[in-house]
Amino acid sequence: MKHIKKQPEPQSLTAKRNTEGSIYDGPQKDWQEALLEEQGYICAYCMRHIKLKRENGKPLIQIEHYRSREKHPELGLWWANMLGVCNGNYGMQPHLYHCDKSKGKENEQGIFVKGKVIGEVELNVLDPLDIKKSENIVTYSSSGKILPNTQNENLQQSIIEDLDCILNLNDEKLRMQRKQAMDIAKESLEKKYPNPTLLEIEREIEVWKTKKDGKYQPFCQAAIWFLEYLKSKPIHKS
Repeated sequence: MKHIKKQPEPQSLTAKRNTEGSIYDGPQKDWQEALLEEQGYICAYCMRHIKLKRENGKPLIQIEHYRSREKHPELGLWWANMLGVCNGNYGMQPHLYHCDKSKGKENEQGIFVKGKVIGEVELNVLDPLDIKKSENIVTYSSSGKILPNTQNENLQQSIIEDLDCILNLNDEKLRMQRKQAMDIAKESLEKKYPNPTLLEIEREIEVWKTKKDGKYQPFCQAAIWFLEYLKSKPIHKS
């Protein structure tokens, strides 16, 4: 999950919110465009590539309200509550749904936890708009799994519930795509620097942290984690 820095809201959203009786009744194109630019064309939750184009009749960007409109109708037209997300595999088999389309799963205690698609469900901890609750609080395994990054056991369980049940971010396809991003990062590094130094690894990390033509590379945070992991190996020298 990548931290999102909110930018100024579209003027059309300001105007709509200031119009008496207005409610959120669907996305406007300029709102979607602004979210794409703000997020570097990656999903706020899973980091898949998102765009305005439609495939198989489904848009490849949707507007998600971090705080649910069902619980917080007054936040329906607030820019700080809007995220750009992917279609979450909606339309495929329900157990494959993820991000704001997840229907939920059983947690480690065997209790069914509802997913984000149930409108009133909100995340326990994870928040793409807070770096301490996004980039800093999750980590990855070399197999592409996304995991809690804390020693606090209660917090770990809340994060696991967010990741595995509410958002279903360890769906097998997503795990493999994160692993693929790591493999791409490794291949790119080795191609540029056969025996990379710490400084050269840092340069490659900056590539993954930087937008190119306004876009981040999909699953960039997983690749960054992998490169940071390589830095920790004693074979690399400054």
